[in-house]
Amino acid sequence: MRTSSDVIHYATKQDYLNKRLASKQASKVVAKEVAGTMADKVEVSKKAKGLSEKAESVKENLKQNGKEITQAGERLVKDAAGVAVKALTTPGVGLVSNLVPSISLSSSSSNPVASTEETAEAIQKLDSIDKPAFFFITGLHLNGISDDGGLDELAGAVEGGTHFTWKEEDKIVEEILRRPEQMPVVLVGHSLGGDAAVSIANRLNTISNGFRNVDLLVTLDSVGFDNDIIPSNVKKNLNFIGNEDVFFNDGPNIARNSLKTIVLNELRSESHTQIDQSKEIHEKIFKEINDIRDIHKKDLRLDKLNKILATITNI
Repeated sequence: MRTSSDVIHYATKQDYLNKRLASKQASKVVAKEVAGTMADKVEVSKKAKGLSEKAESVKENLKQNGKEITQAGERLVKDAAGVAVKALTTPGVGLVSNLVPSISLSSSSSNPVASTEETAEAIQKLDSIDKPAFFFITGLHLNGISDDGGLDELAGAVEGGTHFTWKEEDKIVEEILRRPEQMPVVLVGHSLGGDAAVSIANRLNTISNGFRNVDLLVTLDSVGFDNDIIPSNVKKNLNFIGNEDVFFNDGPNIARNSLKTIVLNELRSESHTQIDQSKEIHEKIFKEINDIRDIHKKDLRLDKLNKILATITNI
């Protein structure tokens, strides 16, 4: 029998059925692979679109954050300049100290240090605030990258807690000086806020500000160049250092006078942007503040009792 090249011949009916089934299965496999390829293309397209949108978002955020970044840069440059001036003008450094004029810089403040008379006069004009100063100071705020984070929430959870940014250093000093000397002062700062908190403690430790005590200073992965020596007016410093972001780490703190100041350094596993949200750290800060509050209440009761005894004695 004559056959044609385009005619398929099967040996038996079963052979035909087997080959037909195999052909259908092969078609399904091909269709599935084609569908998978199309799905992959769609997914890639979605990811590409998402990355493009994210890039645009970051670009827009960087525009908005330009001013914040510039201010932070100016702060760090000013800190570095202060360190350099101290090094160059320190007696015994060498001939350089004789060549550099003496320069007076305030401790990372935007305003020059006021004279004793000016500060005293300014304090007298302020209304007194009869409550403790529990101040929480956040660092650099970048839209889309970082936020106020845990310290803002912590300030709201602590009775009498107030939230500030690192740029409000002058305002914080003013708020502290408005309080009677017996009122506790607690400063908690993260990142540039930690740098600001140490600067505030240094500013309070001057004759013009009455060598005001700081009951507790908490620094969370501080950023800066001149904030690792804790002044003697600070009673206790808890310094939490992030272990992941080497660039941000400011290193351990040390007391200028270990007889007056307790400094506890603790290395943490959290990143720089997460350390201020640590539940464990929050618990430690809460405990310290509650202890300070309890001591203050006991001191008030004791003071009241002494006044009553003094009155009875006079009678």
